[in-house]
Amino acid sequence: MSKVVKAVAGIAIAAVGFATGNPFLVLQGLSLTASSIFSPKAANQEERQASETTLQMGEVPRQAGLGTFATAGSLLDAFNYGGKYGTDWEVQQIALVDHECEELVGFYVNDEYVAFGGDGDVAGYNSQLKVHFLPGTATQAWPSHVTANGPGWDDPDNNCKGVACVAVAYKADDPEVQNPVWSGGRPRFIFVLKGKKLYDPAKDSTVTGGSGTHRWADPSTWEWSDNANVCRYNFQRGIFALDQVDQPEQLLIGRGLSEIEAPPERSIAHSATCDELVDGEKRYTFNGLIGADEEFLTVEGYFAAAMAGIIRQPEGSIEVEPGQAKAVVAEITDLDILNLAEVQYEAFRGEGDREWINSVIPRYVEPDQKWKMHTASIRRDYADIIADGGQRVETLELKQVTVEGQAERCAEITRKLGRLQGKGGLSLGPRFCELEEGDWIGWTSARHFGGARKVFRIESYQRDGKWHIRIDLREIAASVYAFDPASDSNPNTATATQQAAPPAIDAPGAAAWSLLGGQVSGPRGDQPALFLSGASDDSLAQAIRVEQRVSGTTPWIHGGDFPPAMTEKAITGVADETAYEVAVSYVVSGEPGARRVLGPVTTGVMEGARGARWIASKSLAYPLTSDDDSIAVAAFTGTLYDGSQVSFPADTDDMTSLASGTNFGVFYDPLAGTYSAHESPAETQMADRSLIFIGGQSTSDSGVYDDPPTPPGGSGGGGNYNTP
Repeated sequence: MSKVVKAVAGIAIAAVGFATGNPFLVLQGLSLTASSIFSPKAANQEERQASETTLQMGEVPRQAGLGTFATAGSLLDAFNYGGKYGTDWEVQQIALVDHECEELVGFYVNDEYVAFGGDGDVAGYNSQLKVHFLPGTATQAWPSHVTANGPGWDDPDNNCKGVACVAVAYKADDPEVQNPVWSGGRPRFIFVLKGKKLYDPAKDSTVTGGSGTHRWADPSTWEWSDNANVCRYNFQRGIFALDQVDQPEQLLIGRGLSEIEAPPERSIAHSATCDELVDGEKRYTFNGLIGADEEFLTVEGYFAAAMAGIIRQPEGSIEVEPGQAKAVVAEITDLDILNLAEVQYEAFRGEGDREWINSVIPRYVEPDQKWKMHTASIRRDYADIIADGGQRVETLELKQVTVEGQAERCAEITRKLGRLQGKGGLSLGPRFCELEEGDWIGWTSARHFGGARKVFRIESYQRDGKWHIRIDLREIAASVYAFDPASDSNPNTATATQQAAPPAIDAPGAAAWSLLGGQVSGPRGDQPALFLSGASDDSLAQAIRVEQRVSGTTPWIHGGDFPPAMTEKAITGVADETAYEVAVSYVVSGEPGARRVLGPVTTGVMEGARGARWIASKSLAYPLTSDDDSIAVAAFTGTLYDGSQVSFPADTDDMTSLASGTNFGVFYDPLAGTYSAHESPAETQMADRSLIFIGGQSTSDSGVYDDPPTPPGGSGGGGNYNTP
């Protein structure tokens, strides 16, 4: 019979028993139901862990985070703001879990872990990253950049009360920046939190055996804990929206049992077992997420696995008993057995029995591996492997265990249990009617053990109306749960540590490159140029990046990436007789390194380009105006034919007392900042390289203008005399 069918059948039998008043059917049904969940369901826990550390979109099930855990959360909203086009900053509002959390411990930005130091700017990201944490209280508030820019989030009621959230804002890199913060594109985040505050019956003085101020009805008294049994007890009682435990309709996750259904005093001893120190660590902790979409029996399996325990039903209730050595509660001999002929006992398990093992591979969540499922050291004994004729391997999935030592202890318990192969079943009389699942008994048998005594754990039981009890047994021993750090520790030397960031790409050496200013010759004359020479001194360089700028200015102009074998480069297209700086850097694995700045050096003259310089384009088509005896200039910006840009000021004073009815050439002296007008053709001024020809302009004669002459000769070509 499959476990599912067995569970359904058990529930059905129990229902019939309650309806008919038959206690045998009730107990038999409960026993079937409980025994069906002693072995946790097999599941691909790695896939679920991967989904929890990947940002989820759309509707997702409610989530509870117990102990310390990592999650990428689910996206609530995203928007942009800031800058000229409102796109400089991108904001993500992310829901983490559906309850208040103790604290945000830290977070991963891509693969880099950052400890959370408080709301606001995150150090080390050039003021381009902000993180704000909302712990899940009723009065929490979004930061100002969300309420001011996020559509609909200016309403204080839209604060996601009862849900732990984060708001992350990151600013896009300037396209010209040499070392961008977000070189890999949009960043990805995983958040590490200490989760829900929990009620601990051991800290409640109103509970038998408890001592302290905790009260189930007063969530303000609760505290954070990673004790596996405390986590489980709170799951049993339920996780409620805003911890409104007095309102059953607010139940979000968990079973929602009452104090009668889940007696708090019964959990105290199990919590104490979990808190015991083994090799300096708590024996059993629980650190992970539980989803509202997960079946209760699956979740009970998580707790049982984390505690190396069993699921049992004391007095008809269901609980997880942590793995521990227990006292024997009853001793039996063959004489106590009701019918020896019905005794079933097997000293060895069959080849297909998964409980016969000699090697266990524990898999747990490793925080140092970005909270991914990770394999700890295999627990095995080579003598057992030889005795069994080969490996018999079992993988132990522990998705809510984040401590390697705990994972290895759970695996070692599983391995040692696999070496105890005896199992059986027998019937006892009314004297033993109080025995239950999980109890240990001693059985001395002349018939089966040659007079020896063995210890067994009761796996399931059935009781009839005559108080006869039928029990199923598996061999057990206190040594299964013994752990000697001196001999049993097996540190996982395969665990990788966080890789250090690669070193910065150094600037070229001071003597690697040199820079000279001069000119290059061609059939039409000489042009100004910069001459770079040297050789790469970085064997890893994939390219040599060259940039230039006019000395004293800020922006660098990208001149190109060149093969690493380059030794000489002439940089043309620069202004003549101008001081320039040139930067050389190396590109390694696609990333540019630090710049080595050379210069300043001065470019050569432009031979063959004789005469005044001409304007190729103007921001104002006709900046010149005139009357009978003066010429005025309106302010404008002009681009010369050599590519340089000049801002020309307005002027009404330099060109006065001129002859009327005369054609003039207008010139600008950039050094003196003055204008002058000279009667056309103004050949002397047209041959002066220090001047810039603005255009031709005529004065009027009693308000009448003559047709302008053909423009005088000069360099550059272009430009027109103005007409009125």
